[in-house]
Amino acid sequence: MNVVKLREAAGPVPYDVSLPEAGLGWEKVGPLFERYSVRLVGRVDPHWVETYQRVTGEAPGLRRFRLDKEQASVSFTCRATDGPVEVMTVLKILEGLLERVNREASVAAARRPTESEASLPCRCQFPSASQLPATPGLKVTSRSPVGALPLLH
Repeated sequence: MNVVKLREAAGPVPYDVSLPEAGLGWEKVGPLFERYSVRLVGRVDPHWVETYQRVTGEAPGLRRFRLDKEQASVSFTCRATDGPVEVMTVLKILEGLLERVNREASVAAARRPTESEASLPCRCQFPSASQLPATPGLKVTSRSPVGALPLLH
């Protein structure tokens, strides 16, 4: 099943976390660095946070982006000598990171059963002894204690 079919099955993409149009925070961090922070727009829930942490943990270049899950914000540092062009480049990288996390969290969410599906009893069907293929050296001797599966020896 490909991603498109999963999205169709899940309906609209459940995650669309993004950067706001404005509102970049700034603070000086010693003589050499500056910290920028931006509040995220969209639903930042535990599943999204878990996906964010996994993605940033897998790519060393993305570890500079620190997620504050309580404030739903991301911060990063730049050199004090970096100008606006460098900061905008870092923000573009952050936008790409958010798109990837949204995509991966959405696909994973589409694969998870809903709460109502998870509470349904299993309607698994197992073959009866007569439906099992003949396998040399194996024979059905009795039923399992549960009565659903034949025991093979």
